Amino acid sequence: MAKTTRTTREQLVYAAGELFAELGFDGVSTRMIAEKAGITLGSIHYHFGSKKNLYLEAFSYALEEKRCNGFLEVLEENPRLVEQPTGQAELIRTAVYRNFHEYFRAEKPRWERQILVRELVTPSSAIPLIVERFFKPDMEATRQFYRKIKPGAGDKEINTWMDILHGQIFFYSAIEEVLDLVRGEEISDVAFYREAARTVSRAMITFLDLPLPKDLQ
Repeated sequence: MAKTTRTTREQLVYAAGELFAELGFDGVSTRMIAEKAGITLGSIHYHFGSKKNLYLEAFSYALEEKRCNGFLEVLEENPRLVEQPTGQAELIRTAVYRNFHEYFRAEKPRWERQILVRELVTPSSAIPLIVERFFKPDMEATRQFYRKIKPGAGDKEINTWMDILHGQIFFYSAIEEVLDLVRGEEISDVAFYREAARTVSRAMITFLDLPLPKDLQ
């Protein structure tokens, strides 16, 4: 979905995303969305059929680039790297850096992070669909990647490894306003999120007993 020139459908998704991120799924009406987008109420039904479908579309929009920057996707771009421990470490670092950049780059609208935070903290009635459509496929792809490095690894081990990345991204997304007030740091500052990515990369590579790239030592 292009994020530069907005069609009517995109205007609705963007307006809905901002409202859902601020007020939650149950706190937003279709009328509120239509008014914010400056589009007729009937357009929501025409393009999406229901508020829940629009919510799912906003969620998909917020995670669009994330689905192109997972561990398995990075491996598919560089399949030979998985053959050696040093290459495996490089794959992990690349995926982690891409994830941090996607979530925290300055031009990314804040609501795209906050809609995720709100859904995780206060799940809506759409959470079963969100889990099936977004979370489980990403989790399974990451497990496939991990087992290419460590065949036979159990799900609990892999989940713990995944949580190193997901937990840190969620933490920074959830406290970004407080972080600025308390520490005077903005997560959208490139130097800040690159250092965070560096720390997470080191932890995930060490977890697998792989050699650290020189710049992470």
